[in-house]
Amino acid sequence: MRKGIIFFLVVLVAVFAGMQLYLQIPEVQEKVASYIEEDFREDNIYSDLETLAQRLDEEILNGSDSFTVYLKDMDVNEINQINSSLNGIYGSGETYQQMGTVGEQYKKVRITIQRTINYYVLKAYMDGDAIPDEEKKAQRLYQSVKKVLDSINLSELSDYAKEVAIHDYLVAHCKYSENTDQATDSDIYRAYGALVDGDAVCNGYAEAMQLLLMCAGLNTRFVVGTADGIDHAWNMVELDGNWYHVDTTWDDPLPDQGEDVLHPYFNVTDEIMSANHEWKKEDYPQADHMEYNYYVRNQDYFTDFESYKTKAYQVMISHGNQRYEAVIENYTESEEAMQFIFRGNNRYSSINWQSFGDGNYHVLVLNAQ
Repeated sequence: MRKGIIFFLVVLVAVFAGMQLYLQIPEVQEKVASYIEEDFREDNIYSDLETLAQRLDEEILNGSDSFTVYLKDMDVNEINQINSSLNGIYGSGETYQQMGTVGEQYKKVRITIQRTINYYVLKAYMDGDAIPDEEKKAQRLYQSVKKVLDSINLSELSDYAKEVAIHDYLVAHCKYSENTDQATDSDIYRAYGALVDGDAVCNGYAEAMQLLLMCAGLNTRFVVGTADGIDHAWNMVELDGNWYHVDTTWDDPLPDQGEDVLHPYFNVTDEIMSANHEWKKEDYPQADHMEYNYYVRNQDYFTDFESYKTKAYQVMISHGNQRYEAVIENYTESEEAMQFIFRGNNRYSSINWQSFGDGNYHVLVLNAQ
């Protein structure tokens, strides 16, 4: 009897030890966790910050106050850097708390969310949600957004025409701020500065463009990178399944010229943008079409200077316009060549022009007085 009890205990210890070893196998831990932890799923496990940041963006727009994820091969402290991977237009991660572990590989983490005033404006415009009484700046921004979009009459326009109207309004009514030494949380870096104050830097222009395009129903991305080696922000927009770059800041002349609007960076490709902009291309859609480029759509894209001269003369002399912007491939700037505008007429006494880009994409803006 005594030997039987001892044998039973030995077997029990062996089984227990075997179970402990068995439960240390990662695949077994995952299987057990899938039964115990309701949210332990493959699509809720993250191994890199970029993918987790995309999830945070989705949760912000979905109105979540918090959400739980599982980190694999990531340290919890890495999450402190997650906001640097966000565009931050609609919100950001506020707190991060480890709730437990699944075996040795997975850390269960709860992330809470802090929203910006842009979120309340987007939800109010798109879904009719009420803006909280305490969000006074959100209410003022909403009125500005509504004023812009009401003036455009969205229901009668194509997506391309909506984009043109939004771009042109923003460039005409916002000036690049002279107070660039302000803190990065000031209004000049936000859509509020661009749309309410009419004073912003590139981040404010891009935020405003993003907010207006989304409210107008267009699919768009906020892009961060550099331009001429300086930190910069702009947008990408999707039209008929293809993506394009649009930079409202660089389309706004300096010094500010009021309602004079340019379009050198309106719906251009990666190749054109790369001439003076840099960004992590792997993080954004590829842009390789020109169908909805501003000059292509307006038939102001020329492969030779002679064709350009014919159209420019017609626009500026026959129609009386004082400015004409177009693309001329492989254009070589020449003051003598531009004298064609005076031949056979005395409408103008002087001209000047601005050039943007080079090679196959050379934008020429001709002004006459």
